[in-house]
Amino acid sequence: MWIVGRGPQTWELRTPPPSDAICWFDVGRPVDPSELFEQLEPFCDGLQVNMLEDLLTPDDIPENRRWRDGTVRLASSFGVYPPAGQARWGRGDSPPAAAVYQAVELLAGGRWLITRWHEPCLYRGSEHQSNDVEAIEKDELLEDVAKRWRMDGGGKTAGDLGVLVMHELALTYAPAHRHFQNALETWELELYGIGSEAHDAMFVHEKELRELWGARARLRDWLNPLNVSGLHRDCDKAWLPVEDHDEVKEVDKRIDDALTELSDLGDMLRHGFQLMHIRMSDAQRAQHEEAQRRLEFLATVLLVPTLIVGFYGANTWVPGDHRHWGFWVMVLAIVTLTCGAVTFVSRLHRRRRLAEYARQEELSLG
Repeated sequence: MWIVGRGPQTWELRTPPPSDAICWFDVGRPVDPSELFEQLEPFCDGLQVNMLEDLLTPDDIPENRRWRDGTVRLASSFGVYPPAGQARWGRGDSPPAAAVYQAVELLAGGRWLITRWHEPCLYRGSEHQSNDVEAIEKDELLEDVAKRWRMDGGGKTAGDLGVLVMHELALTYAPAHRHFQNALETWELELYGIGSEAHDAMFVHEKELRELWGARARLRDWLNPLNVSGLHRDCDKAWLPVEDHDEVKEVDKRIDDALTELSDLGDMLRHGFQLMHIRMSDAQRAQHEEAQRRLEFLATVLLVPTLIVGFYGANTWVPGDHRHWGFWVMVLAIVTLTCGAVTFVSRLHRRRRLAEYARQEELSLG
């Protein structure tokens, strides 16, 4: 139970709570809604079984609901965290496009609050990977909520208490999008280190960029339902029935800031896709030019001897006709002219490469 200006105290259900106390019930395990209703109904005015059904059922995307003209409200919030230990996903130690989401449902009436921390889920990009991950450290979060409840003194209702919980969860949004931004920066640094001949690495990098885009999209989709229009002006539009409008504005600002940062991250990712396509085009062009260069060398090596041998095979007089030294003249001509032709082609390709390097350097500087 929570009393304004004081820290929380444990309370036994067998005894009635003080009239000025806010009762916070945290459902720590799966339970039947009807069974839970029988336990809580004496202490929660206006509670209904269907409210508990919504509370105990995790949403794919956060969803808010209202009952009894808004005096009872359900808020779906969440915390998001990078995977513990920056787990590797097959490429070095760079931060992956992965995050742990833990949905938190809050159901609040006038003097009571019921919460349910659902099982955490690990996502890589937009794809669900596993439920076998560590849950949020709830004790530390509750300590921070209790500290603010005592110090600020602005909270008076169960909804105000629930918004304090949402505020602590909202503090995880900025580190999450910075986590994705750091992953993008690492991706860009590694992209510049890939040579044009490493075609397989290029395709792996493209897959990683798509995963980063999916991770950004998932966080944005989870944040959008919490971004309620008109919240700064009208306190009644808040997720829970509250009296402390300033705290609602603070949470709303953190959500707005996170969405703005995700929008900027989207622009950076679009630039990354453009850069990726340029590098892949350069790699394909380099591959094509390498194949063409080999064909030109092969054609040069075969063409000169063919011309000379064809010349000596003519039914006319040739230098050294029917002479021993004539054979060596033909061999010397083949070797000399072939080397000269190969040297000419090599210098031609070298000039093309230098011109291409100069063009790329001019583009990078410009």
